[in-house]
Amino acid sequence: MESPPDNAIGVLAILPAVTAGCAVLGVVVGWRRRRVWCGWSGITAGAVSLAATVATIASPPAYGEVAGVVGLAECAALLLLVVAATRWASPRQAIAAVSVAALAVAVCVLRFLPSDSLLDAVGACALWSAGPLAAVVIGGYPRLAELRRIRSVAAAQHAQRVTLSRELHDFVAHDVSGIVALAQAARFVADSDPGRALEALARIEAAGLQALNTMDRTVHMLRHLTGEPGATTTALTGLADLPALLARFDDTVRVEADLDPDLVAVVPPEVGATAYRLVTEALTNVRRHAPTATAVRASLRRAPGPALAVTITNDGPAGRRPPRPIPGGRSGLADLRDRIHVLGGSLSAGAHGDGWRVAALLPLESA
Repeated sequence: MESPPDNAIGVLAILPAVTAGCAVLGVVVGWRRRRVWCGWSGITAGAVSLAATVATIASPPAYGEVAGVVGLAECAALLLLVVAATRWASPRQAIAAVSVAALAVAVCVLRFLPSDSLLDAVGACALWSAGPLAAVVIGGYPRLAELRRIRSVAAAQHAQRVTLSRELHDFVAHDVSGIVALAQAARFVADSDPGRALEALARIEAAGLQALNTMDRTVHMLRHLTGEPGATTTALTGLADLPALLARFDDTVRVEADLDPDLVAVVPPEVGATAYRLVTEALTNVRRHAPTATAVRASLRRAPGPALAVTITNDGPAGRRPPRPIPGGRSGLADLRDRIHVLGGSLSAGAHGDGWRVAALLPLESA
């Protein structure tokens, strides 16, 4: 049988190569819509290549060396489409495009395989499958890295939102509960002692302004979280703010503060913010659950470790009742326990004499 000339080439060699080349060009031209183009281009070019391979096996044409070169160019274009589909196509289109185009590259060698042995055909296809596998890795690695980055950012934003929600609960709930208590007291003494009612109204105004400041700070933090232009960060409240917090507490309850003045300089900001939130939550629970309390004592001292020891104690039989969780959520102390455990500390709350005590130990070294 006479060998075909070196430049012998047929439609079954030209058509899939031209289709694959046009598909690559289409992806480049339609780059802004690459998420759609990459998928459909890979599917179309791969399907045409598979059809040409099946037709060639069914009725082998007289191919020359030029047809082999054209076939290599076709495979190169298909591999580029596999990379593009893996990297940018939607998940469903990426799976379809990669499956069709990768299979087309793997079996393309059968057009030019001189042997009719099944073992040779399987071996050749397995060898040519290395190209599509490498293309999937090249396109898939940056896509996986981007997915991990997005998930990491989402997780960080979720954690920040949780922190902000806890801040709203810890601080705003404290001020609002004070407003309610002062409003109730003002209502009872309005007729008999207008002066005390006016004083209560002034304290209500101060607590309301404090709650507004807290919400304003939270809004600024949310704007910073979402990257809104002009947003600024706000410093965390800490130990330096505790005297003002204790001074705003209900004037019907005697507040004793035992604060080490040297702590502000040595306590890290995150530990100081946690201690402030703990004191705020404890005072809020005194208002909610110990209406008969007459004295509250807050103590913040350095402890061996080194650590910060925070203790809040109140009297009153009603203090024996544990804080009730907010409907549909968790109690503030439960959230604070998780936060303190993350810092490597411990939190306990329970009956103490005829009242209630909340105690925490916050390490200073690990922060």
